[in-house]
Amino acid sequence: MTDPAHSPPEGKALLQTRGVRVRYGGVEAVAGASITMQSPQVVGLIGPNGAGKSSLLAAIGGQAPIASGTVLLDGRDITRMAPHRRARHGLLRTFQSASVFDGLTVFENLVVAGAGHRGASLRTALLGAGRRALEDEASSRASALLDEFDLWPIADHYGRELSGGQRRLVEIARCLMRSPRLLLLDEPMVGVAPHLVARIGEHCRRICSAGIGVLIVEHSMDVVRSICDRVLVMANGRVIDDGEFDAVIVSGAVKEAYLA
Repeated sequence: MTDPAHSPPEGKALLQTRGVRVRYGGVEAVAGASITMQSPQVVGLIGPNGAGKSSLLAAIGGQAPIASGTVLLDGRDITRMAPHRRARHGLLRTFQSASVFDGLTVFENLVVAGAGHRGASLRTALLGAGRRALEDEASSRASALLDEFDLWPIADHYGRELSGGQRRLVEIARCLMRSPRLLLLDEPMVGVAPHLVARIGEHCRRICSAGIGVLIVEHSMDVVRSICDRVLVMANGRVIDDGEFDAVIVSGAVKEAYLA
């Protein structure tokens, strides 16, 4: 894995939320969620539709305002940080619809993501002082990720030419260009062909083995079972269970939540 992350400082969790609440008008989508990722793991976030999973992910990523509660990354309070500042501290998020630049090739998509990963604007990174060094560094990182994700066969393909699964692989590789500590993946298998679902799952495991945490919202129980070290279950905006898949899935509270 290119430029692997390190373990959290001793005694500090990689991610911690304390009593996080998210409201949309009069609707409370997240009702006091507290979770902890003590070390880099692949953690699944599951629950029935409307449970608050994507809203919690958005609160952690900075896309949804937090009504109350706290979000900590490596012990640092990031509750009020904008998403781009969280990204600079190592927290990256993907969305249900994969985001790539349709007018750029796969290689260019990666280079652009990496050119400003130390906090510089794209204009500064590509046109300002040190342009050549930044370009060379980003190109080297992009080449390594093309190898790791087996994307060289489509390196010259434009974003608009990619399948759903290919777009998802490129999106995850784009996140890795920015040397994350933690990846938030929101239903990454949606619209993805079965053979690429398996590849994405393998990459999640490999990313974790390199010291990068992965928090994934996923509906496929087969995917969750195969890749997750641990599972969090949400219902009605709350975390109602937390543990290994086989133990959680037979919980009475979990069965009731899915049948409700």
